[in-house]
Amino acid sequence: MNLQRIASLPIHQLLILIIGSMASICALSGIGYWLVVHNSESYLYMATSLTVSLFAWGIYGIQSAIPPDNAYTKLLSPVIIFVVVVVTTLYNPLSLQHMWIALAFYPILLSLLVNFKMYVYGCAIFLLYFVFYYAFGPSNVAMGDESPVIVATTKAVYTLGSIILGGVILAALDQHRKRVEAQAFQRQKQQVINLLQCFIPVGERKTQTSRKEIGEMSALLKSLVQAYDSGMTVQNWEIDLLSLLHFISRVKLPDYMFEKEGKLSEFEFEVVQEHCYMAKELCEGIPDFAEVENAFLYHHEKVDGTGYPYRLAGDQIPLLSQMLGLVEVFLALTTPRSYRPAMSQREAYAEIQKLAGQSFRTDLVEAFGKVID
Repeated sequence: MNLQRIASLPIHQLLILIIGSMASICALSGIGYWLVVHNSESYLYMATSLTVSLFAWGIYGIQSAIPPDNAYTKLLSPVIIFVVVVVTTLYNPLSLQHMWIALAFYPILLSLLVNFKMYVYGCAIFLLYFVFYYAFGPSNVAMGDESPVIVATTKAVYTLGSIILGGVILAALDQHRKRVEAQAFQRQKQQVINLLQCFIPVGERKTQTSRKEIGEMSALLKSLVQAYDSGMTVQNWEIDLLSLLHFISRVKLPDYMFEKEGKLSEFEFEVVQEHCYMAKELCEGIPDFAEVENAFLYHHEKVDGTGYPYRLAGDQIPLLSQMLGLVEVFLALTTPRSYRPAMSQREAYAEIQKLAGQSFRTDLVEAFGKVID
């Protein structure tokens, strides 16, 4: 097993591997010690080290055999380590006077293996055992000249300190995980944006429009979200990405359809519906893009249930989808085409008002009126 493969192991396997390796080193030194001295102490040290080593390597083999997505895989290590700690501290084969210190390290190890909820449960069990061990364990048989109060206080402070340190480690690991996830998402988002931006010139050529429409749609959507004041949480980057997606989605349509004046054929209408799936094709399976994916997928649905692609109605349609659809109609009406001149903003809004209660929510149409005033 090379170092790169070891470094890539999950933490629960890595800890068992470290314990097994340390126990194996102790076992080898114990065998050498027993061969030289050949007394009961050396034999006990050798036997204990070998037992722990074989036990750890056996657990490591079980971990390797269990599928990594199994719910019990990550719980196996903390349970096994706790059992080893309990047996070692109670049995204390080497008769060490301060075996309780080894027990105090358990919360720190636990913090590397489980989530916060399991850490709380694990620490509760640990504290119960620690009280039992302090009250009835072998460490209290002979305290010499040490004051019982000082001994109890020292153990309590070390134990609570270990639990607190474990909690700090757990919080630090959680913060690190969130930073890594945020960085990965930023890279992923930028990759999607870069990919879409490559198609902007194609969209301009096919539709004979300017990329300025992307910024105009984004600005109108942001103003509409603010004017509607529904408490919806939409981030600016989501609106920017929706606007970019909307412009680029046109590359999926044949060129002649942008100049056609009459009604679309049944086949052409099916082709038009395909552009709604572009966000789903690009963003499916990425949780942070779910809002964008859904908003774009349903932006041609109508409140009366006559839209596409799923003929949703009323509140079944996401609010952001309705907003995108409304702004799309507004920009289409205020942009000149080869077969008609552009409407003024007031004329376009008058047309949109006719669609209130049919294509768009009435309150949304009213909010949009405030945007263009």
